[in-house]
Amino acid sequence: MDHRTKGFTLIELLVAIAIFLVLITLAVPAFTRSIQSSKADTEMGDLQRAINFARLEAIDRGATLRLRPTAGGSVWTGELAVYDSTGTAANVLRVVPAMSSGATLTLTSGVTALDFNNLGGLAAPSTAVVISYTLGTQSRTLNVCLNGRIQLGGSCG
Repeated sequence: MDHRTKGFTLIELLVAIAIFLVLITLAVPAFTRSIQSSKADTEMGDLQRAINFARLEAIDRGATLRLRPTAGGSVWTGELAVYDSTGTAANVLRVVPAMSSGATLTLTSGVTALDFNNLGGLAAPSTAVVISYTLGTQSRTLNVCLNGRIQLGGSCG
């Protein structure tokens, strides 16, 4: 009689687990970078759409519109809002959700709001605005030119 049992030996099992762990070790960092890249693209796209909305609404309404953090000051990673010309909380036209934790958003020094005039250009500040976004190893740059043009990367020059 043959008393052999079918299955894996301990060595075969350990080799399979070792190969699996090596593959996981290689895949996790790439997956994390992929998630960060996707999140960075999404958040910069949301910001770009909010800026463009404020610009186009200013043209459509023939009035100055403002995009600024709802908390005020320079906390641009928090919730943002587009206001009509009165700038009061009662006249919010659109709210942009806060960015993910760990993200940093840096604007040209001293910029607390973006105002667009009835022609779609920047009414305030009086210089082009550079917005730098960082999340982990991912970074993006958004430029708002004086004529109102919004560029992801590049420059206003």
